[in-house]
Amino acid sequence: MSDAVLRIWGRTIKLANFTDEDLAEVFDTFGGSIGVLTDGREPELTVHRQHGNVVGTGNRRSRHRGGSSAGKYFLDGTPFDAAEQRRDITIVSEGSGCDAYAEDRALLVVAGDTATIVADALPPMLVSDVIEDWLLCRSRADEAVQVHCAGWLDDGRVTLAVGSSGAGKSTELFRNVRTGSSFFSNDRAFLRMRDGVLEVRSFPLPVNIGCGTIRALDLPIPHHDLGDDDKIRLRAPEVAERFDVDYETWYPVERIVCTSVADFEANIYWNEDDCHPFWIRSWHPGVHPGAVVEELTAAIKPLITERKLLTR
Repeated sequence: MSDAVLRIWGRTIKLANFTDEDLAEVFDTFGGSIGVLTDGREPELTVHRQHGNVVGTGNRRSRHRGGSSAGKYFLDGTPFDAAEQRRDITIVSEGSGCDAYAEDRALLVVAGDTATIVADALPPMLVSDVIEDWLLCRSRADEAVQVHCAGWLDDGRVTLAVGSSGAGKSTELFRNVRTGSSFFSNDRAFLRMRDGVLEVRSFPLPVNIGCGTIRALDLPIPHHDLGDDDKIRLRAPEVAERFDVDYETWYPVERIVCTSVADFEANIYWNEDDCHPFWIRSWHPGVHPGAVVEELTAAIKPLITERKLLTR
């Protein structure tokens, strides 16, 4: 067991009493935006691990949901089990500044910016889900709004393609990357206002690319002769290896393309993203203040271009 102080998506997080195997899962989840700190910086979030077995009962709550139902395969052609993306948690108790949850004989206790996991065997992705929830809650508290999008960079400015799954976001992205743009995001990004400018920042996630898009654009990614609607899944570290990803910088938004304003509104999460919900009660950031929504809306509206997105 060891301790590690990590910088994840710009935040300082300490993981105490975890094994190297436990840490490997976290590095895989947040690949491209994670590094080890050795400068003695104080953590903003601390996650402890203790040994023990706990059986908890209570109502269930979603803590993670997958997106597209398309068949997905890793780079080596092995299938990805989409069931891994559907994860729930048992609510043991909530309130009074301390929340407790259970999963697979593990107990999670959250008090302030400290989380303790009691488990002899850690449930898959529990540590990563705790970290992600804290990051998303802090981002909302900092008045950023999440948007379901793909995006690319030209001359330090981002174009976003916003829309529902299957709308053609990934095809738009990789068509532009093939002609000289830089990769920015393929699923999720965050918008904010700073000094009157609409800015966007990407978030580390796996990338799922349709095999039809791979063939149509002749991307240097194996498609294993799978169907056009099947997808190859690049893990977060593989995205970082293949593209010049930048999850730290806030870039100005040049324009936003979408099939319709209605579809844009369905994919900007003023409240909550069902696939990545705010599931730890005491961290829940609440709704955006009305003034924040109005300012963001006023900045977004003139940047929107409605048109059909490219689908191969």
